[in-house]
Amino acid sequence: MNYENSVTVSGLLHHLNRKKDDKHFAFSIRHENLWTDGTTRKDFLNARAFQPEVQEKLKNLEENTPLKVKGSLRTSSGSGELFLAVSEAEVLGEKFEIENSVKLTGEVHQVKAQAEGETGTGKYTRFAVKQENFDEQGHSRRDFIVVRVYDEELRKILGTKNDNAPVEVEGTLRSSRGSGVNYVRCTAIK
Repeated sequence: MNYENSVTVSGLLHHLNRKKDDKHFAFSIRHENLWTDGTTRKDFLNARAFQPEVQEKLKNLEENTPLKVKGSLRTSSGSGELFLAVSEAEVLGEKFEIENSVKLTGEVHQVKAQAEGETGTGKYTRFAVKQENFDEQGHSRRDFIVVRVYDEELRKILGTKNDNAPVEVEGTLRSSRGSGVNYVRCTAIK
C-alpha cells in the first residue's frame, strides 16, 4: 500500500555527535516559533540523511546554517525514536520563511501506555499512525509515528476510530519540552 508521508521543515542546522560507523548523517533542525505565552519555543527536530550527496552537503555546513529540509518520518528499528529521513536539503538566506508541515496516511494504532497527557498547552490524546513500508534492501518494516491530538474536536474524531482504521493526519513536527522526544502535533484528522 502507498502511504503519504511528507514533511517540510525550515530552521537552523544543529550538529550532533557522529559515530564513525554510521550509515547516515544524524543532525537536528532547530525550529523556532512563537509560543502561546509570547516567548520563543525551540524545537530540536531529529533528522538523518542517508543519501551520500545529501550527507556531504550537510557535513560541510556550519552550525546554525539556515536550512529547509524535506523528507518523510520514520521510526528507528532499535529505539522506536521518531526522526525525519531527509531526502532534500536547501541552504536558505538569513531571512527565511518558517515552515513546518507534516502529512501522513496510514492506520490507527492506539497507544496503550500513557495514551493521555497534559502539557502547558493543554490535555492531549496520543496515538500512532502505522505505516508498513520497505527499507532500502527491500525488507518489510513498520513505522509507528507518534501523534498528539490537543484539540477537543479532533480528539472526538480520533475517539471514533478503532485500531487499524484508515487515518489521514496533518500537523507539525515538534519536540517535547520535557523529554525532547519528537512527535507530530495534529492540526487535522480524517
